[in-house]
Amino acid sequence: MLARPESRSMADGTQDQSRPDTGSRTPIFVVVGLLVAGLALLTVFGAGARDRLLDRSGIGLRALAPWLEQAGLPSRSSHPRLHPRAEDMGLRILPLYDLNLYADATPPETTVERLDQTTLRDIYEENYFTKIKEIPTVVLLPKWRGAMVELGIAHERSLIPTDQIDPLLDQIALGGVGLTRGGAEFSTHTQDGQTLALFHAQLFDRVTLPRSCRVIVPFGKDALVIACKQTDAKFPVYYVADPDLMNNHGLTVAGNAGFVPDLLTPLRRATDAPVYVDTSPDLLTTIERDDERQEYERGGAEFARFFDYPFTVFWAALLIVLASLFWRGTIRFGPVRTGDRFAAERSKRAVITAKARLLRLSGSDGHMVADFVRSEMRELAARSFGSDAPQNAEQRFLTLLARRDPELARAFDDLSTDLMQNAPHMSDAQLHRQLANYHSLLKKVVNQHEPV
Repeated sequence: MLARPESRSMADGTQDQSRPDTGSRTPIFVVVGLLVAGLALLTVFGAGARDRLLDRSGIGLRALAPWLEQAGLPSRSSHPRLHPRAEDMGLRILPLYDLNLYADATPPETTVERLDQTTLRDIYEENYFTKIKEIPTVVLLPKWRGAMVELGIAHERSLIPTDQIDPLLDQIALGGVGLTRGGAEFSTHTQDGQTLALFHAQLFDRVTLPRSCRVIVPFGKDALVIACKQTDAKFPVYYVADPDLMNNHGLTVAGNAGFVPDLLTPLRRATDAPVYVDTSPDLLTTIERDDERQEYERGGAEFARFFDYPFTVFWAALLIVLASLFWRGTIRFGPVRTGDRFAAERSKRAVITAKARLLRLSGSDGHMVADFVRSEMRELAARSFGSDAPQNAEQRFLTLLARRDPELARAFDDLSTDLMQNAPHMSDAQLHRQLANYHSLLKKVVNQHEPV
């Protein structure tokens, strides 16, 4: 006796009969909207990526803290989620990438604007002055445009003209102090046995220094590092005219790397306090107060932190995953089937199972195969034209298949017709052979031409 052919095993991989209506575009719009929103969070609100790119570039300070640690000088880098106590820090390294502390720079929109950008990281004047009053601070003046970040080429056109830095000097209480700029070569100076080298050396004009400032590190007839007294500040502020002395690029030049720890060690207010490399424009350090209760009001700024890095990556990933799940559930597999449809399918399967059992008991294998092929043809037609297919749906299905693969359609039509009409009169060997051929053709129809 022949075992009953299972329609599920023969049509493995076929689509469910309850496919969604392809004419409805709403699910597609929802999926596209979620994907666009996710990508927007990564681009529009992903400012953290630009900051990380700046820190890793030649003018960033990512390498400074690890180098100081290696040289035996305790240090730590700022992190937007960590808030160390100001009392625990011995010295702050504060690079300035902002030419105007009292106004926000316009974000660049094109590549040319990014190359010409002079303010690479905004910092508010309130945060700046609080920083220099909390801890003894070494301020690195700006020197390079955005081209150094984007291209990594130290070209003369990548420099910020000194006259554009003058307004910043007025804002940080260095009004009247002049800057000099060297040519397209390395200027060298020997200090404490270390040879310093700076490309397009940017220096303080010693003649223009006020009485409140003194030279810490001379460089020829000019000054590289100065210390200036600030109003209402407990400690002096140290200014480095050329940030290339200790940025990622400068640490690889001549003896700059060996000189930086020697420079910073005596500037700390405590011998065991670490150096705090503060690249964040935000005020991350905290001050311990005598009173335990502190007044604090939550506003929009606190809520906006949920859309800053790294939360932007989380929200973007969530939206993209939702888009994938929505597509998988709504478009690929179709809507959830109702209980009535499940009941109808169970009833249909029960009828087929009962009829197959009766045919097996009566020895009518040929009739069972003929009914099976006839049921498969109706199911294929319903998958292509819906459950309300017309009477000639099987023939329309074969016509549709012939447009895609005429030879396969002809072979499948001939074999299925032969089985439906002549299977009851075939011998067991012939029935096995024809049924195996039918399995092979049906698999090609389903797998190679789905959806049909």
